[in-house]
Amino acid sequence: MKRILAGLLVAAAGVAWYARPVPEPAPVAHVVVGDAGDRLATTSFDGPMVRKRAAIAIRPAPGADRAAIARELRGLAAGEKLGRLTDATFAVFSEELLEYLVPEMTLVLDEGVRVHDAEALMRDHQPASVAFYLVQPVLVHDLTFSVLPPVGVTPESVRDRQDAEGVLGDALNRYVTDVQPTGVTVRYFGAVLSDQAITAVRESMGRAAGIPADRVHVTANLPGPGVELSHGIPDLRDRPHGH
Repeated sequence: MKRILAGLLVAAAGVAWYARPVPEPAPVAHVVVGDAGDRLATTSFDGPMVRKRAAIAIRPAPGADRAAIARELRGLAAGEKLGRLTDATFAVFSEELLEYLVPEMTLVLDEGVRVHDAEALMRDHQPASVAFYLVQPVLVHDLTFSVLPPVGVTPESVRDRQDAEGVLGDALNRYVTDVQPTGVTVRYFGAVLSDQAITAVRESMGRAAGIPADRVHVTANLPGPGVELSHGIPDLRDRPHGH
């Protein structure tokens, strides 16, 4: 079982992120509660599942091509050896920033890239079609839900049932579902999810597979310690560095 699950997770890692389910969702089976508005949600799924990142909030100029902005910034980031830029929703930002600016585009840099480096990228190479931007350190959830249905239940039917129910779209907004020969994985990258939202996803996937929710596994997508939240939100500012 462990080897099968590991295989599912490895396969999920190669899939492009943020695709929405193709079928039109049916009415949501139950209300997902527990998220804290613009504030960081309370979660016990921390450690390796929660990562610190630098994120760029972007307000494009009127009429600007957002896809062209993203392509330009990704090329610039690669040229500066800052890795890739990952799309996310504005919900990754702090309540304080969102009171000032609700960005139309959000791009998150790779783990280990400092806010200082993200600010330098935008300061030195701001595209002409970007009217305004802000850079902030954020916390994101980077995790995968995995379910292995019992004999007689196909992974395709699990995917179709959970998509038709619509709970995953309500709780996660952006995610990727990957169907494997023996199971289904749902990869999520974005704002920190509350325990209730994670429970809602596990229950939905469990219903779709005909198994208890506690048999829907939740695992980190990256190795390493991540961010512990048991003592509150840590200081996210860049640490001093030498030259």
